[in-house]
Amino acid sequence: MEQNRTIRRNTHGGSNRNPQRTKTMPKLSHLQFAVLEVLGAGEKSGKDLRSSLCEFGIKKSGPAFYQLMARLEEAQFVQGWYHQRIIDGQMIKERRYRILGAGVRNLRDVREFYNSNGLAEQMAATPVAA
Repeated sequence: MEQNRTIRRNTHGGSNRNPQRTKTMPKLSHLQFAVLEVLGAGEKSGKDLRSSLCEFGIKKSGPAFYQLMARLEEAQFVQGWYHQRIIDGQMIKERRYRILGAGVRNLRDVREFYNSNGLAEQMAATPVAA
């Protein structure tokens, strides 16, 4: 079941009197956010994208990764296509991806949500238990 939470930031010392400060929690998972964050820097092959995600500590099997990417394509957050090239006389087909407008908007909304509610600073200052 999908939940839609709203967080109100109290900046007036009293009740929440500023409705413009109300932000709806984004609907991206942490995995989707990470993929869009990496693709925000430019298009990548599936192999390079998986390597970049590993740098964030995200390791997905090939099938799980491509299922995630298919869902992002279906949501029209990313575009994927096959690119052919010849390596050592062999024709190689690799899947490439780029972020689309809806993906850019969702990525921006997630960043804005955490920054506008002061959550980014709170999360950065909170030690992570081992």
